[in-house]
Parts: sequence; structure tokens; C-alpha cells
Amino acid sequence: MAQNATLLTPVVVLGHTDVQGDWPRDPEKLPVNEIDNGVFINELANTDHLPGRLEPLSDAEKKTFEQNPENLHRKAYEQGASPIEEGTYRGTQLALTKIYDLIEQRFVSFMDTANFEPLVPSPLTRDQKRKFFAFTNGSDGYPPHLNLAGNAPAAAKDKGDHKSTLQPSYLFNKMRLLQLSSLLPSVVPNRFIRETAETTASAYFGSMGRPDAGERLEDVERYNREARRAWFRRDIFNLPNMGDLSDWYSDARFAQQQFTGTNPTTIELASDRWIEHFIEAAEGPDDAAAKTTIADLRESCQESLYMQDYSYFRDAAGLDPTAIIKCEFDEPEEKDKKNKSYRYGCAAVCLFYLDDKGQLYPLAIVIDWRGSAEKSVTIYNRELIKRKDVRSGSKKQAQNQKITDEAHDWAWRYAKTCVQCSDWLRHEVTVHLTNTHLIEEAIIVASHRQLDPNHPVMKLLYPHWQKTLALNAAARNTLVPHVIVDLIGFEADEASSFIRHAYKDFDFKKRYIPTDLSHRGFPPEQLDRPKYHNYAYARCIHSMWHKIRSYVQDMLALDYPGPGADQDILRDEYIQAWSAEMRSPSGADLPSFPTISTFEELVDCVTMCIHIASPQHTAVNYLQNYYQSFVVNKPPCLYTEPPSSLHDLLGYTENHLVKALPMNHTREWLLSSHIPYLLSFKPGNKESLIIYAASKFRVYRNKTSEKDKAIAQATGNFYTALADSEREFKSYAQATDDCGTISYEVLSPEWNAVSILI
Repeated sequence: MAQNATLLTPVVVLGHTDVQGDWPRDPEKLPVNEIDNGVFINELANTDHLPGRLEPLSDAEKKTFEQNPENLHRKAYEQGASPIEEGTYRGTQLALTKIYDLIEQRFVSFMDTANFEPLVPSPLTRDQKRKFFAFTNGSDGYPPHLNLAGNAPAAAKDKGDHKSTLQPSYLFNKMRLLQLSSLLPSVVPNRFIRETAETTASAYFGSMGRPDAGERLEDVERYNREARRAWFRRDIFNLPNMGDLSDWYSDARFAQQQFTGTNPTTIELASDRWIEHFIEAAEGPDDAAAKTTIADLRESCQESLYMQDYSYFRDAAGLDPTAIIKCEFDEPEEKDKKNKSYRYGCAAVCLFYLDDKGQLYPLAIVIDWRGSAEKSVTIYNRELIKRKDVRSGSKKQAQNQKITDEAHDWAWRYAKTCVQCSDWLRHEVTVHLTNTHLIEEAIIVASHRQLDPNHPVMKLLYPHWQKTLALNAAARNTLVPHVIVDLIGFEADEASSFIRHAYKDFDFKKRYIPTDLSHRGFPPEQLDRPKYHNYAYARCIHSMWHKIRSYVQDMLALDYPGPGADQDILRDEYIQAWSAEMRSPSGADLPSFPTISTFEELVDCVTMCIHIASPQHTAVNYLQNYYQSFVVNKPPCLYTEPPSSLHDLLGYTENHLVKALPMNHTREWLLSSHIPYLLSFKPGNKESLIIYAASKFRVYRNKTSEKDKAIAQATGNFYTALADSEREFKSYAQATDDCGTISYEVLSPEWNAVSILI
């Protein structure tokens, strides 16, 4: 071969870096990370799992379908194929990945064909779009969202020459979207069998067993560790996770997740009510030190007491304050047993102290608030208070008291698990699903209904809606009913109530980042102080807010210039109609959406719309796989009822915790660990916010009109601000105490997606 010959490999020709090197002659030795489409479809056909027609429908069901196809999701599920009888853990991972990809693709195709989310949109006016963009009326159990049947009443009245004969509901039916969505749960087998692999394959793949199996926590820790070691850089499903850390269960890691985990958005100042509860509930002599500590902190630095408060869960789900949060389910391998199986939920409350050096200490936990102190169990971090003076941060001198190390403090570990379980629900259903996906969809639908395509607000927002409608429709029909509801302690109707409560409780203006941080006890002007150095999310998201706001302000000033901007906005019928549609009960039904009467109000509102779709969703979505794939770190539910007395809780051993966790529940472990993987794909460069800014700058940089030059200037400044984030956010990550093991860089330019893409 000539010395300078170019090897025309995929790496060279196409820039592909993730290609197989040497192909082993033995197929058992090849790590297969994806199922071929044709092979997968053939296997679905062989097992009678291809989606069929939705039939028979009564006249009433047909009418319901035409009004909103999603109303018949339950019927499609009931008519769907039964779960396959047995399969392997890894084979199921591959099948879930493939089927969810197909579901998303199908919804993307539908949204394109139905003209809701076209790849190349037509230049339709507001009046034309209102003939097929409409909100649902709540009959499907969700908050207002895009009606996939379109605007049926408007379509019926349309007498125009170009009236479509293919209504969205017809397309929806022909594409069998409900049936396809109901396919996902059927590929999860009733019984998991151990992979039958050759010895040579085991050498490459590591253990082919079950990551959930074991009688002790060290069993799942060992599996996680060995699987990661054996499969490193081979299996796409064995990525770094929280279980890699030997102290994943510790107070320090638990506290860190409140600031830089999957949900760093809800930790807030402790209320007088809860501080008082944690003081008064410390009744026994063993908790006297905790009582004194919390009381002293209240007197000296109450502004440093924080909480995670999930006590509202029962009210949000429509349950009685004392009701047990539980959901009956069938154990696939134990259908004939007499005792019923339940998943349990809890509504925990956790009290924290943040010292001036930035150390966050968990002090006390209500494991499940049941309406009153008498009916609830409150536990204190006795071992922490024995060994450390939390006010000064110094260790206490050796005493005669016996101190239990964190690894074996089972009652306290169980209590922290209750907090993590509560936060799983709040994060997935409220912070992630509702506060980003569903709120942004309401903005999208109202915008299409009230703004012309050439309106300055529409042009600013439209690039931040890529794929969102399709992904949300797939989630409503697949992930929510067949994953989230199948993993939590609520019944399906209770989960629906919880989602609707989260939506109605969303306060649009109070969630503006500077306002939100101040309200929760993290003054934006003080974030660079040592006290807040571990709250990297707050420092990054506050910076992102102002970068986006500066860009939005520059862009809107081109259309609403000078001192008369406020009057121009008041007279803008499109802006006023958009705002009214967002607040209207027959529209988005978000009464907290601002009435927009000034330029500054419009800038803040549009900034918020982009913030939700881009950095906020990025922050609460893309870390799920790291923190949740090691399921015992943050379980979606419990499998034993929480104890009803402190005496019972203090008697908890490792066995009690293991039985409460999703260990030895393979189906639930798999769904809990794999769905975060599906939702955590890193956005590509073409889908990032910084590439949006760079692309727009390049489009406008050589244009000659004064307005185009101003657009190029504003967009160029935005790009530079985002590029500067790389170094800025890395410095915030390096300032945290755990930067050596977990570096918080999820909002760096390469991660920050332009829209809700997944």
C-alpha cells in the first residue's frame, strides 16, 4: 500500500467514530447493541405482536375517537397483544429501545402528514391554522394539549375549495398509532430467563443475569460494578451511574442530588410550619439533641434551613389525608398466589441545614405525611448529630455514645429512600413531564392558534419546538400509561389527578428563574458566595436565563422599538389574543400566564417560553440515566408499606430495606432503569442551542438591510454568550465539593438542546 494512501473507511468518508473495528468470526463474541429493523419486525410478526385494527367500535366510540383519538387509548391497550411469556433481560432492553424508537418515528410521521409539526411548513395564516389546531377538553384525563383530531368543529364548517378530505383522526386511525403505542408493554416478558450464552460470550459480555437480584444491597452493587467493568465501551446500556460510587447511599451524596441531581429545582426555604413540626415531634430522649439543634438553628439562622416538601401528594391525587398510597399489581411469575401484591408510594418531607461553607446536611425526615404528626413517622439523623456539630462543621470529640456508620444506619437509609422515592414522582411527573413537556405544548398550540407565522414572537419561538408535539403524543400514549403508571404507588386515575394538579399549580411568572430562586431562598445576587458554591444548577440556570433574555430583548426591540414599545404591545391584537388563549379555561387554562401590557413583560414571557424548552428541560432530563438507572438510588415506588411507628422504623434492618426496594422485581427494575436511558440521549450538535445561534448568525451576517444587520449582531452576541458558557459552567462545576467524582456540566453548550427533543 502506498505510504500516503487514504483508507476509505466510514470513519474517514462519513466521520463515523462509533464503528466496529475487527469483526469476530464467532457471532457470540459480537456485542450487538441494536436489533436490525427487518429482523425485529419479522419477530413481531412471528409472535403475533404486529399492531392490528382497532375494532369493533360502537357508534359512541367512533364519535369519541373523532373528537379526540386519545380517548380510546385504554381500549387499544385492552385489545393489544399479551406480553411475551419469557425473554432475557438484555434482549428486552434491545426490544424496548427499538419499539420506542419506532413509536416516536410513527408519531413524527403523523405530525408531519397532519400538518401539526410539518418538516417543511406551509405559509399558513393564523385563521388557516386555527382550522386544525385545537385544545383538548380534558376528556382523556390530561391537561389541555393538542387535539390529534384537529379542530373538528371548524373543519366541519369549512366550505373552502381546499378543504382536506383526510382529517387528522382518519390519519391517526390508519397509522394505528394507539395500537402501536400499546405494543411497548407487550415486549416486556412475564418471565425473565438467564441468557444462554457461550463461555466465550460471557468473557466479552460479563454476567448475563439480572441486575435486580439479590438478598443484600451488596449484590446489586456487585452486579452493577462487574457489569460495568466487563462491558465498558461495549454495551450501550451499561453506562456510568450512581452505583459506581462506593458511598452512593451517604448523606453527602443524598444532599448533593438536591443541588445537582435530576431534580435540583424544588429545594426551598423551610416553612415555619415544618420547622415547628420537626422541633415538636422530637419527643424522646434519644432525639433531644436533634430537637435542640433544630431549635438553635431556627433562632440563629432560620434562612439556612431548607426542605423538600412532598406532603401535598395525597391532596394532589385526590386521596384522603390518611389513605395508604398503594396500587395493586400482578406479579407475572406469581399470578396464582393468594396474597395480593402492591406498590406503595409515600409523601415525605425532609429538613436540611445549609451552612455558610456550602455543606448541606439532612437533619430529619417525615417518611410519609398522613395529615397529622400523630399519624406520621418522623425520624432524626441521630448519627450525624452524634458525630458532628453541624453549626460549625467540626467533628465532636469522642464520646461514650455508640455511633453507627452510615452504611449500616438502616432506619435512616430507609428514610432517605422514602425521600428519593417521593422525589422520583415529583421529578418525573411534575418537574419533567408537566412543567416542561406539557406547559410547552400549551404554548405551542396557543401560539399556532393566535400568532401569524411572520409575527416576531412566533419567529422567536418556532425553532424551539422541534419534535415536541410528536414526543409528547408518544409520551401520553406510551410512557405515562405503560411505564410511569406501572411503576408508582398511585392508581391510574390518581396519577391523572396528580398530573392535572401539577399543571394547574404551575405559576408561570413565579417560575421566572430570578423570581424562583429568590422565592426558594437562593438570592441570585448571592450565588457566587461560598454558601451556594455547591448549587451548580442555580448558578448555571441563572446565567442561562440572562443570556436568553438579553437575546430576546435585542430581537423584540427591532419590532417594538423606542419609548412607544409598551403602547405597541398593548395594541398588538395577536399578543393580546395569545395571552388570553393561554389563560382561558377553553384554551391552555393557565391563569398564571401574564397579561402582557409592557415591553419588559413580553421579554420575560418569551424568555420563559424558550427557557422551558431549552435549558430547563435539558437540566431535568439528561441526567436521569446516571442517577436512576441504578434503581436503588432513586426508586419509583416501594414494595412494602411504610412503617406506622417510629419504634417499628428504628428496628429496620437491611432486609427491611431490600424488601421495600425494587430488588427481585425484574420487570419493574428493567423499566425503571431503561426508560431513563431512552430519555437521556445526548442531543447532537445540529440540535443544540448554540448551533441554532450559529446557524442564524450565518444566515444573516451578509445581509444588507439595517434590520438584518441588527439580527446578525443580536444573534452573534447570543452565540458568543453561549460559547462563553463552556468555561463559565465548567468553573461552576469545578467549584463543587464533589467535582472529582461528579462534574455538573449538563448545561454546557454541547448538552443544551434547542428544544424538547426527547
